[in-house]
Amino acid sequence: MVTVEKVSWGQALAWRLRRQYVAEPSSGLVDTASRLLGLHAQVASSAELIAGVRTPSYQLGDIGTALWTDRSLVRTWGMRGTLHLFPSAELPLLTAAFSQRQFPKLTPAWERYHGVSGDDLRRVTDVIGEVLPGRFLTREELSAEVLRVISTPGVEKALRSGWGQLFKPAAAGGLLCSGPDRDRAATFTDPRGWLPDAPWDTRPDEHTALATVIGRFLDTYGPATHTDFSRWWGIDQAAARRLFKEHADVMVAVDLDGIASWATPAGLDAMAGTDPRAGDGVWLLPGFDPYVIAPVGHRVHTVPEGCIDRVSRAAGWISPILVVDGVVRGVWSHELKNSTLTVTVEPFARLGAPTKNAAATAAARYGELFDADVQVSWVA
Repeated sequence: MVTVEKVSWGQALAWRLRRQYVAEPSSGLVDTASRLLGLHAQVASSAELIAGVRTPSYQLGDIGTALWTDRSLVRTWGMRGTLHLFPSAELPLLTAAFSQRQFPKLTPAWERYHGVSGDDLRRVTDVIGEVLPGRFLTREELSAEVLRVISTPGVEKALRSGWGQLFKPAAAGGLLCSGPDRDRAATFTDPRGWLPDAPWDTRPDEHTALATVIGRFLDTYGPATHTDFSRWWGIDQAAARRLFKEHADVMVAVDLDGIASWATPAGLDAMAGTDPRAGDGVWLLPGFDPYVIAPVGHRVHTVPEGCIDRVSRAAGWISPILVVDGVVRGVWSHELKNSTLTVTVEPFARLGAPTKNAAATAAARYGELFDADVQVSWVA
């Protein structure tokens, strides 16, 4: 009979807070992006703050330097088809793993919704791979190149969409990433040419890459289930279940207070030895923060009942959050005006003076980032 290690929620949350560089600081920007498996960048300012609150050495603008000068970070569509900033050295690994979900499930419903056939989507991806090397093209220029080859009405309409659905398979296949802006217009380019120092020659096969990504996901966001991974990675639950069976050798079973979950062997050893009180503390985390994005299924334990709609809002917007001892206890916002940063906190319930004082201390980090005096106000 196999003995399954038991882990409490207190241990799991304390371990995550350390692993996600909330309770412990990161040594640098690229280290932060690596540990989190990418910085969520649908909203550029959120990526800055996600990095800044975890990385003591970070200053606003460092991401721009990393993207366009050092090229130590790269911007492209990643998990769930959303923009992320990844360490450039890890892009070959990630695109090898993304190939598992490069093309969406091309059901008749998908084709009707987007007005594009599966064959056309693959042809668009091939064309992008042919025209981008050595060039920096705006969305309009890249669309024009594609339409010279594929001129169906459905493809033309989809290319004009602001969501970039026809470009995402090329990004997943390692054929497209963001290039530097030109006259304030974003450009796309070929990752291999833009990042020649990345280890493209040793790019792993899909199986090896997925094993690595699953292990790293569990080490940062675990313990987790295949359902948690499916939501984070952007695939259906059945596909995630198959992946977890296929890569069972990189994980071990965990009893997370009665929930059958998975962790890596090393992660479980560390978690089982974690003092639940190590997660005690007060933090102000920015919008789209990974602490609340994954695992989504655990929000029932990390967000009080009746408050989830204030955290996960309409159109996929994730609010900045007040975290107290691993649990989301409120949301907050900020406004910068005349060198004063006003931080407004809306707790879900009454908080004591020690918690409010600790939140004010957490807000000071944002004052450092914006080089501003900080004022904290509380909304009943």
